[in-house]
Amino acid sequence: MFLLGGVGIGSATYTIAQPVGDTTGVQQIPIDTNRSIILWKGTEMWQTGKHEGTVNLSEGYLSFENGQIIGGQFVADMNSIAITDIPKHEPIPRRNLRNHLRSDDFFYVEKYPTAEFKITKTEALKADSLKIWGDLSIRDVTKPISFTATKEEDKSSELVFNASFSIDRFEYNVSYQGSYWDRLTSIFDNNLVDADILLSIELVTSPIKQKELVNKPKEKK
Repeated sequence: MFLLGGVGIGSATYTIAQPVGDTTGVQQIPIDTNRSIILWKGTEMWQTGKHEGTVNLSEGYLSFENGQIIGGQFVADMNSIAITDIPKHEPIPRRNLRNHLRSDDFFYVEKYPTAEFKITKTEALKADSLKIWGDLSIRDVTKPISFTATKEEDKSSELVFNASFSIDRFEYNVSYQGSYWDRLTSIFDNNLVDADILLSIELVTSPIKQKELVNKPKEKK
């Protein structure tokens, strides 16, 4: 994701890396973090129950060349994880579930305050859709994933991208990581909570002009 500031990965602080190599003609458009959002859904007891919520993005960008996405990166603020399916008039269960998800039983946000996705490859499918490959980092694990995203443009010239995909939480150590005997006491989390987490992401770019996404011809020397 251009330089947007520092992000915490584990116990250290890093800055989103600048692209390397020849970036002539590449336009980097920031993500509007106030309007972009991640929706999550987890199920339990073999999908007989569920919980849903949101996670905010702290920063991000998309890279364009000739009007097409060729790269990008965004960071999720795991401390912002919220519950939306428990009514607000039930603050105690909402708080308990949120604290549980933030604990080392799940996302362990004290140690891993961010999750990150970095685009490594894209392929246009149709005028309004593309296939995206990239590396997803959650907790101490980074794994390649791919998914299809759809694009639309609103009247303010922001670009809006939507995508949905599932991850296996166990592949990212999103489960209790204590000793064997401690894990036995966490049998509900590790066995009765289903493995798959559905993520639906909406990315909204900052206002742009379409001509900004089209390369200008290089000047001849």
